[in-house]
Amino acid sequence: MGRYRRISAILSVALAVLLTAECARVEEQEEYAAEDTEDREEAIRLVYYTIGEPDAGLKQVEEALNTLLLQRYGFTVSYNKTGWNDYEAKLDSLFSTDGNFDIAFAWTENYLENALAGNWLDLTPYMEGICADTWAAVNGKFWKGATVNGRIYGIPTNKELAVLMYLLYDRELVEKYDIDVTRYLTMESLEPLLRTVSRGEPDYIPLFLSNSHVNLASMGGYEYVTYTDIPLVIRTDDTSAEVVNLFETEYCEQLLDTLHKYYSAGYINEDASMRTAFSRFQGEKVFLRLAGGGPESDVSFSSTFGYPIVTQQVSDLVVTSESALGGIMAVNARTEHPEECAVFLNAVNTDPDVRNLLNYGVEGLHYRLNEDGQVTYLNDDYRGVAYTQGNWFILNTVAGENPDKWELYREFNDIAIESPILGFIPDLSGFSEECSNISQVCRKYENALMTGTVDPEEFLPRMRDELEQAGIGSLQKELQRQINVNFLKFYT
Repeated sequence: MGRYRRISAILSVALAVLLTAECARVEEQEEYAAEDTEDREEAIRLVYYTIGEPDAGLKQVEEALNTLLLQRYGFTVSYNKTGWNDYEAKLDSLFSTDGNFDIAFAWTENYLENALAGNWLDLTPYMEGICADTWAAVNGKFWKGATVNGRIYGIPTNKELAVLMYLLYDRELVEKYDIDVTRYLTMESLEPLLRTVSRGEPDYIPLFLSNSHVNLASMGGYEYVTYTDIPLVIRTDDTSAEVVNLFETEYCEQLLDTLHKYYSAGYINEDASMRTAFSRFQGEKVFLRLAGGGPESDVSFSSTFGYPIVTQQVSDLVVTSESALGGIMAVNARTEHPEECAVFLNAVNTDPDVRNLLNYGVEGLHYRLNEDGQVTYLNDDYRGVAYTQGNWFILNTVAGENPDKWELYREFNDIAIESPILGFIPDLSGFSEECSNISQVCRKYENALMTGTVDPEEFLPRMRDELEQAGIGSLQKELQRQINVNFLKFYT
């Protein structure tokens, strides 16, 4: 019995030591948590808005992000995602009401418009200081596209330089019908595929279109001179940069005829003219849609749309202002914390931990890294929208992607041809009335025409007449003059 009493006494002492150590550890954790909470309460908190559906795991990502930011940079961020259908209106509202925010996602039109309006902070002074590493990391052609009157107002996402137009096929149907997607490179060539799917797969939308018309001009080798609601374009292979009205071109006439034929046959979703590019309905099945992206985009598109996709490139490898400005992170000109904003933007573009957290979520909770260091998702609780949030080249690749993906992207960017008007920022100050009138005409007709909803034989002549009355001819001449006099002489 004495031996058992000694063992019992030893165990009691050991247990007491363990309990004391555990209490000390808990007290230490509680003390650290209290200090962390106190630090967070005292730290500057930036307000950041971006596009995308709010995720179930968004708050978990925000918590992990702020732990990291507080430790490394001394501030925190309120991370807000606004749905695809609502973001543009949200951004407009923030500006019109002097809303409280510091950083936001922007893209071509609203980046340029708000830069010229003085709504975005001039980041040029930070490019040699706080953001010097970002300046070095981002391809120079992006900076050329993002420069407005010699100044930088946002950090372009360092990704593919040329946003190629792709046809996105449902992989399951491609395999089921043994389709060679390389044979179908024009809108006109798609008819037999759409007919087959329409007859054989009644649950599918053969061709999904929306009122964004995803720059269908690029399929014909055209690019917009200003914004997509001003239908003045040049051919990307034309070094003289002749400005033409897209709706006067033979390519557009043929395109509209084809789209109307497809719509009349029931191949295009009936609500196409009212849908946005980002709108999605649960359970909706689509055989074919169009989108812009970079090389080897099958995996990323599959992740974005939620089903396996096969892609086929249908546009040229040209760097345009639109492709260079497809994703921008910009700072509110009214921010009270410009330096912290610059530090955050620099971190998103140069700190792999910050960038991967924003893109993939919390390691161990939303994803894990496999033996090759590639991301394997654990659930669907969080997805970042890659093109909205900075430098891709410091991201881990996803399982199934080429491990050398970023090297392929660098090679892709190296061979991309610059548009003859890359970086051209038109001065429209004397043509505000014409621009407004032209945009109104386009809003009246373009969604219906570009989705095939109406007959172009009836509506295209009306649109052309109203565009002329709105002043498109005089604007066309002025843009041609500006390109010839103020731009081409410096860049050719």
